[in-house]
Amino acid sequence: MIQTFAHGKRGSLFPSLCVGIVVLCASACSVPRQCAPNCTIHGRSPIHSDQQAAKAKPPEYRPRGDVPIQQASHQTVIHDGVSPELLKPCGLDGLRTDSSYRLVSEKGTNTKVPPPTGTIARLTTGSTVITAQPAPQPAVNSGGFRLPIFELGQNLAKELRPSNDRLWSPNHAVLQTAEFNGDRVTIRNIRYSVYENEDQYRPRYYDATYKLDDIRTLDLIIVPFRSMPRVAHVESSFGFADGRHLGMSIEARYEEGEKYDPVGAGLNQFELIYVFADERDLIRLGTDVHKNDVHIYRLRFEPHEVRAMFIDALERANGLAVKPEFYHPLRNSCVTNLIAHVNKGRPNAIPKEYRTLLPGLMDNYLYDLKLIDTAATTFKEAKENAKVNWLVEKYGDLEYFSAGIRQNMY
Repeated sequence: MIQTFAHGKRGSLFPSLCVGIVVLCASACSVPRQCAPNCTIHGRSPIHSDQQAAKAKPPEYRPRGDVPIQQASHQTVIHDGVSPELLKPCGLDGLRTDSSYRLVSEKGTNTKVPPPTGTIARLTTGSTVITAQPAPQPAVNSGGFRLPIFELGQNLAKELRPSNDRLWSPNHAVLQTAEFNGDRVTIRNIRYSVYENEDQYRPRYYDATYKLDDIRTLDLIIVPFRSMPRVAHVESSFGFADGRHLGMSIEARYEEGEKYDPVGAGLNQFELIYVFADERDLIRLGTDVHKNDVHIYRLRFEPHEVRAMFIDALERANGLAVKPEFYHPLRNSCVTNLIAHVNKGRPNAIPKEYRTLLPGLMDNYLYDLKLIDTAATTFKEAKENAKVNWLVEKYGDLEYFSAGIRQNMY
């Protein structure tokens, strides 16, 4: 916990608060994000030597809607060539970079630019290699002497509450939001990242409109971790009458350079994020990048029940864009939130029991509840039929990817 406070991370253990205060007092000016200009201890600001830059406000990203989302970084984008085949699946002619990742020029000049405030940049061809630098911090009034303890109190309050304003990992830098218009909903910034490996990828986004009455199916996606199969990441996918599928992953939101830490997750070290993404993004991230098994199960719910679950999840995502929350592996996780959305569509469809605390056993639990739509006579057979790794490799970027990986369901 001492290390957690020393690096300016978020923490919540009250017994360590006193120790953390002592450490923060000693290191308050060594942490770039907490040291103010004209620091009373160091007499300087390690963040910005340029006082003019220190007065600039961080740029604000506003999606096409009513939800303000604060972005916490400028970005550097390098443009180079890539096969236009990446743009063909499902006719995503509107595929683009989001407003915080801007194509600099057709010649690929390496120029740093802030997020644009006007139109969205389109991605026609090209890969993007993204690096980030901290946004300018607002200047602090240093007209009079202030004891460090007062600055410490402000910093502690900031670190102990969730925020949408941090230096996020590129894959988590953009929040997805939904705009409802009668029986239609438009989802902004659906993610479709293309991965070289876990650390090298091209985050890209597009908008899509869905007719709520066309929603048909809900699929459960289980990604067990190789080292601990009873621990897994649980995702879902909504299917529509026109053959489209929209993936949803409820995750811990990472800052730049962060990785998941189960202990830190229990100590409020991560915010919660709803990621609505193209299935090629979510599923291939599990199979191709993390090299895990991925299982997809069709669940037995009526279209009107799935519609209620879908709307509930979108409204939850909109709420997090305005009022962020901490991720917690037992109270506010991928499993707990997905169960809440399912029970919204069909009350008490998934009662709480020990298997809801072990995501790797969720498919076994739902099989026992007869919620998995399968002709298999045993769970072992159903699990084997649900594994899609070889199908993902076969259908890759093809237009009928979603249908291809589901052929064992029919």
